[in-house]
Amino acid sequence: MKPYYEHAGITIYHGDCREVLPDLESANLVFTSPPYADQRNYESGFSGWDQVVPAILPLLKDLETQIFVNLGLVYRNGEVLEYWRSLFESARSAGWRLFGWYVWDKGSALPGDWGGRFAPAHEFIFHLNRTSRRPNKLVRCTYQGSEFLGKIRKPDGSMSIISKPGPVPEFKIPDSVVRMYPARSPKDYTYEHPAVFPWELPAFFIEAFSEIDQVVIDPFMGSGTTLRAAKDLGRRAIGIEIEEKYCEIAAKRLSQEVLDFK
Repeated sequence: MKPYYEHAGITIYHGDCREVLPDLESANLVFTSPPYADQRNYESGFSGWDQVVPAILPLLKDLETQIFVNLGLVYRNGEVLEYWRSLFESARSAGWRLFGWYVWDKGSALPGDWGGRFAPAHEFIFHLNRTSRRPNKLVRCTYQGSEFLGKIRKPDGSMSIISKPGPVPEFKIPDSVVRMYPARSPKDYTYEHPAVFPWELPAFFIEAFSEIDQVVIDPFMGSGTTLRAAKDLGRRAIGIEIEEKYCEIAAKRLSQEVLDFK
């Protein structure tokens, strides 16, 4: 398939990711936020979560690939809809495993009545892989240099040492709660997409689980935030988007040499 946009290691394809992915090079990392649980109507006639999202997993064949899928909560008939179960089932069938389950802390929820629930101020990031990769140590330790002895409680109630005594290092592996807020800056609205996430979110995972010049793929590209983050971090990136208007928006964002809402 001919690229919709291609420049400086960044490529955009306008089309269905199920048709495009088989012809692409291997990816070191996938970060995506697919349309979930049929929450929105798409001009392209998007055929639904169960038919599209789980179907991409068998198409990703690189054993080293780390996959991160950003999903939010959906409530129907008074209950939380666990729509992601089909994703996990498809993953296991294709040889992938649910390796991690992280929380994106968005800082503050919108005001209003949430039907008796606390207002949702978080989303999930599901981490799928076949082979683990040690994340880069990105987070500066608060108590750098001070003495530390890590312990954990065993089933019998006793304590075991999980790390040797010594000074706290300068940096550590990120926590399972990723704090990125505000969730959407005012300038994000200029990209005319209903579900823009902040540049910092994909950038954090890209920086933690990939290296310079490695390949990042977003099969549900939207307005191109993942690709923009990859470009700014010196990675190559490929985006696939079924809606042509978002391909155009993403191409314009990627043509800018300086990120305008970082």
